[in-house]
Amino acid sequence: MKPLTEKQKSRCWERSRNVNFQASRRLERVDIPLITLNADEIAERLDALRRHYER
Repeated sequence: MKPLTEKQKSRCWERSRNVNFQASRRLERVDIPLITLNADEIAERLDALRRHYER
């Protein structure tokens, strides 16, 4: 079995962090829908936020 690349490790950690966050929020009886974005959607959202906050 090949070792994971840094990019794969990062994605795995992000997924587990998101799952853990969702689980902890459910324990507190707060239900937040999971939002998944692809790279293009993330870049577009960041640009919109920068335009909004860098007036």
